[in-house]
Amino acid sequence: MQLNLHLIKQLRNERGWTQQQLADICAVSLRTVQRVEMQGVGSLETCKALAAAFVIEREHLLVRPDNANDLNSTGPLPRLSLWIGGAFALGLTAGMLLTLLLSS
Repeated sequence: MQLNLHLIKQLRNERGWTQQQLADICAVSLRTVQRVEMQGVGSLETCKALAAAFVIEREHLLVRPDNANDLNSTGPLPRLSLWIGGAFALGLTAGMLLTLLLSS
């Protein structure tokens, strides 16, 4: 499920917790907390544990459909997609130019 990664980081920082401390409080791995804060992705169980740790309603941690793109647009996946798309376009252009040069 999509979680509000910015809110989770903010709540953790407000409490002065490290990622490891939050992981220990939630009984999840450090890697799980890192993934949630980097990608905004977590299981239902992780979401429940985070909500309990922060003493808030689980729904507050969920990304609402109206701002889902805004919250995660700075994550690593959209940037990776841009790099792959750019590399593909560059390769396609280079291939077309090479074909034109060799055919003339």
